Amino acid sequence: MFKGIYTPIVTPFNKNEEIDYEKLKYNLEKWGKTDLDGIVVLGSNGEFTYLSKEEKLELAKFVIENFNKDKKIIVGAGCESTKATISLSKEMAEIGADALLILPPNYYKGSMKEDVLYQHYIDVADESPIPLMIYNMPKNTGINLPASLIAKLAKHPNIVGIKDTSGNIVQLTEIVRNTDDDFAVFAGNAGYLLPALAVGARGATLALANILPDDCCKLVSLFQQGKIEEARKLQLKMMEINFMVTGKFGIPALKAALDMLGYKGGYPRRPLRPLSDENKRNIERVLREYGAIV
Repeated sequence: MFKGIYTPIVTPFNKNEEIDYEKLKYNLEKWGKTDLDGIVVLGSNGEFTYLSKEEKLELAKFVIENFNKDKKIIVGAGCESTKATISLSKEMAEIGADALLILPPNYYKGSMKEDVLYQHYIDVADESPIPLMIYNMPKNTGINLPASLIAKLAKHPNIVGIKDTSGNIVQLTEIVRNTDDDFAVFAGNAGYLLPALAVGARGATLALANILPDDCCKLVSLFQQGKIEEARKLQLKMMEINFMVTGKFGIPALKAALDMLGYKGGYPRRPLRPLSDENKRNIERVLREYGAIV
């Protein structure tokens, strides 16, 4: 079963918008020494929508070859067509991914009714050589996968969990209630990590864990030890910096924060733009207030 804290890693680019593998390897070595249970490559924070299929395969292969072998690697493989998703899933399995993260098709969202999405996931799961996790990301896709659909999909033996980034704790609670104990319900944002754990989530995939991996893992540990007041204080402490690098400024801020904390954020790929100097100062201020920068 998948559990614990994973982070959807950023993809560092150089000034020419090429993947900077030297910086990526540096980050992988640092993340590999943390308490993270694993990482997600080609998630939303990895700017996967801006990568060609060839780049996706090359990037995933590099990560698999250069990350701590004792930790798991989940790879994003969602595409707009079922056929393309199946094809990419098989290729990712072949290069050694532990599991897949599958975003729903969303360009023709008016046609993505529950029965269509159900069949899409079942078809992919039937043909994937490795387990898959559903990725519910309504903010970016415009599609919310309801708890009723997740409960039906969870019955498939090759669909082992969900990353729910809806921010709806009631929906997440319903998913936990309506699925078996071995179905891994993951929170998709550090802003509601403790509430998610409290209702039965098995873990989380958190952008914040790019920059504060051990603190994210510590919150889980505190919860498991029954130290709820300490966990609550840590959850509240995380809120502002988490909002800055997920909701307010997004990936450019996350990359700037990585640079400030001894990682290698690199450049974003256009049309995303590097963070302005003023906003960098805002990020630095919040990191200092948090205690991450002395």
